[in-house]
Amino acid sequence: MRAMLAISAVAAAAIAAPASAAVIDLTTLNRAGSAQIVDGQLQLTQATDVSHPSGVAGAGWLTQAISTSQSFSTTFSFSLKGNDSGKMADGIALAFQNIGSAALGVGGGDVGYWNLGGKGATAVGSVILSWNRNDYGLSTNGVVQGLKDAPFSLGASNDVSGTQTVSYNATTHELTMTGTFLDNSTHTSYAVSDAKVVNLSDKFGGTMYVGFTGGTGGTDADQRITSFSLISAVPEPETYAMLLAGLGLVGFASRRKAK
Repeated sequence: MRAMLAISAVAAAAIAAPASAAVIDLTTLNRAGSAQIVDGQLQLTQATDVSHPSGVAGAGWLTQAISTSQSFSTTFSFSLKGNDSGKMADGIALAFQNIGSAALGVGGGDVGYWNLGGKGATAVGSVILSWNRNDYGLSTNGVVQGLKDAPFSLGASNDVSGTQTVSYNATTHELTMTGTFLDNSTHTSYAVSDAKVVNLSDKFGGTMYVGFTGGTGGTDADQRITSFSLISAVPEPETYAMLLAGLGLVGFASRRKAK
């Protein structure tokens, strides 16, 4: 009886375990294309004569896939800077996909988000576009068209920073985004938000990769992720260890009683 009470307490603790939060070391992300680490930040594209008419793309991914059946929230900060030769291009995206930790999509205006791994409309995520389109918002089908109008011309500003928090409710399948864009040319801050419904388990299966993509084309920009954190509802490994130990205790007690 005491053993059963013990394991009940452990199980309850596992269920009630607080969400695990992790500040991600950007240097640990698996990088593809033009992406590199500069001053501890993930530089997706550069503003130093690397533009190409057919597009340049860079990406950085967590090497460990995360569960699609658990609610989660991720927050990141970004910096987009042109080289003062005109409008900067083309933008970045926080992306979820099940291709792998080396996936890379089409550059230029597709910001490395479309056609990840050559598989078309595979990504879900939050897109930020500069150049002439100046759009932002959640995309659930791998494309960057049909998003929301930005509150100012990101491309013309040539210097934009900000933060976004993107959260997923695994019960309602609602994906939400809130954030702030800062136009550093005018020192003006703007609030942004969006919401979509998408079943990540149906789209990706049991797990997916989380990361960032960026792209440039005929005009370039220094596009970076400057910070990144992930909050998951999955219990800590120590809680699993306690739960397994408790189950072992119940098994031992049952065998002892049988004898």
